[in-house]
Amino acid sequence: MYFCPANFKCRGKNNEMMEISNKSEYFFGKNLRFLRKSKKMTLLLLSDTLKISKSAISDYEIGKTLPGLDVVQKFSAYFEVPIDDLYNSDITEFYNNGGDKIKKRKALGVTDDISIEFENEKYIFNIRLLTQKLESIQLQIHMLKQLIDSREAENKTLKINIKLLEEQLKNFH
Repeated sequence: MYFCPANFKCRGKNNEMMEISNKSEYFFGKNLRFLRKSKKMTLLLLSDTLKISKSAISDYEIGKTLPGLDVVQKFSAYFEVPIDDLYNSDITEFYNNGGDKIKKRKALGVTDDISIEFENEKYIFNIRLLTQKLESIQLQIHMLKQLIDSREAENKTLKINIKLLEEQLKNFH
């Protein structure tokens, strides 16, 4: 299920209502798109610059998926925006209300009510991210176990074939 803040008009393709599961997801995608466009960059150029696939960046911008922490750190460093602001603030408001307040806020270590309000959502996001990584690792382990079982069955078949060939050789002589 998705959440769209009341003071934002959230529309997706074909003008249908777009739903976002929480404000962090909404802000992240919106902020990423704004920062990319403010530098007059195409998806392809940003993709080449940060070595992240163009489709992944597009998915992040529309809120289809959220990146891992390592990717978020790349965006944060490249655009010189704190990770917290990427997730929990409407960066367009900072730019529209006074130029480059984000860098000033970063330098001063200032937090605002929005950052404090969404702090729990950031932790929930990180928990979800870690849970997804854990599930991925569990799936990989399961697949490796199946591969090992398959190889063991293959080895048993080969041993049986070797015994059959040895018996055929004995009967042949």
